[in-house]
Amino acid sequence: MAVMSMHLFVLLFFMLVLGVPVAVALGFSSLIILMYYHPVPFCVIPQMLWSGTESFILVAVPFFIMAGIIMESGKISDKLIDFSNAIFSWSKGGLGAANIIASFIFGGISGSSVADTAAIGSIMIPKMTENGYDRDYSSAITVISSTLAVVVPPSILIVVLGAIAEQSIARLLIGGIIPGAMMAGSMLIQNFFISKKRDYGTYSKFSIKNIWNVSKKSLSALGAPVIIIGGILTGTVTPTEAGGLAVYYTIFISLFVLKTLNWKIFYKLIIDTAKITASVMFVVSSARLFTFIISYENLPQIIANYLFNLTHSPLILLLLINVFLLIVGMIMDGVVAIIMLAPILFPIVMSAGIDPIHFGVLFVINLAIGLVTPPFGVCLFSVCSVSKIKMEKLVKAAFPLYLSLIVVLLIVTLFPQIVVFLPNLMFN
Repeated sequence: MAVMSMHLFVLLFFMLVLGVPVAVALGFSSLIILMYYHPVPFCVIPQMLWSGTESFILVAVPFFIMAGIIMESGKISDKLIDFSNAIFSWSKGGLGAANIIASFIFGGISGSSVADTAAIGSIMIPKMTENGYDRDYSSAITVISSTLAVVVPPSILIVVLGAIAEQSIARLLIGGIIPGAMMAGSMLIQNFFISKKRDYGTYSKFSIKNIWNVSKKSLSALGAPVIIIGGILTGTVTPTEAGGLAVYYTIFISLFVLKTLNWKIFYKLIIDTAKITASVMFVVSSARLFTFIISYENLPQIIANYLFNLTHSPLILLLLINVFLLIVGMIMDGVVAIIMLAPILFPIVMSAGIDPIHFGVLFVINLAIGLVTPPFGVCLFSVCSVSKIKMEKLVKAAFPLYLSLIVVLLIVTLFPQIVVFLPNLMFN
């Protein structure tokens, strides 16, 4: 009987209900349990807290955060939107398609869904509304497409997951490319038929010359995702090095090419990056005590034995975990969910013979859907703030798009090769 773990979860839940910040609740509840049961000398605890953040892999997190902030503040996202719009403006629902592709490309730089909704939504929602789209649908396509940012490289959630689960970050990042493309494709198809049915938007004449002219102006903005994804795919750089290069590149483009930033604003961006990074690392550090307790009592194996008594089928096990993670994603921040659940779930699925890279990408897709799902989906609040509409209207408009995400999740669950094909091709 995992008494320490049981008391830990009860204490943690109680603190969260009281409104204690997640990082504080996670660390303080773990500290109380360790002091009461005393499984290790007290002098070891500071060392455990430090060891939670000393992974070299986590160095990538502030780089990707900073690249996203510079992209947003330096108006590089505007260029991505212009590029996407030039490609799809001839098609019905062209602005909706441009919204999706812009999110896909922006996600390939920032790795953050929240950054995506702020940068893309503030531009695309007013533009789509002016072009004849309903505001609730414009908001819905913006929030649902933001899920792409944490599935395609350089997803911050995947970087944290790889560090916590001790899996290859590069394989996990590359494994998210095809599922991310499938998610984008399903959204594009739905957007086309919805726009055609509701007569959204206007047509523009297809022009290769226009696409070429816009592409030349947007070329500098498109360089960042090429550096990140291309560098990781070719094995030229590690994810951490790719993040560093992306920061240098976005700084150079914003300051000297587009000239949309100055050094005074740049100082503020560094402070913002430090604040966000500190909050992430605080959670990671606090979670080290939490994961020690559940590992000390062998909780993953206890849960695994219970699940294996229910089913011996790896597929049924994955489906059960999918349902569980979808519910968790609705009520819990993605980074916190990874830190709390990855040490429990990864040993379970690996003992069932499930590929950890396949499961890692599934894990993140579930949490990505949770980011845009009520009652606590953080991206929902972000888009509601930008578009000034009620969440009920937003969720109702997004319902068909939710279904497409679930279908993709199911397909990726049933066919592991969708995830592992590229990593095996690149790294074997």
